[in-house]
Amino acid sequence: MVNDEEVRQAMAFAFRNLKLVVEPGGAVCLAALLSGHFDAVGKTVAITLSGGNVDPTFFAEVLAAG
Repeated sequence: MVNDEEVRQAMAFAFRNLKLVVEPGGAVCLAALLSGHFDAVGKTVAITLSGGNVDPTFFAEVLAAG
């Protein structure tokens, strides 16, 4: 399970590093990987990043914080 802050950090990571706008629910898998909740060391992993349905004001706050 990931928390809200980990999801926000994953959203910012996806935007800055992958050039993707991902909505909070669509960033949960990435958040689990980035936060270490899922151990991917030595494994081949595929995740789904989905959705761009993000409120612009909320997204700006996510990027400013991250």
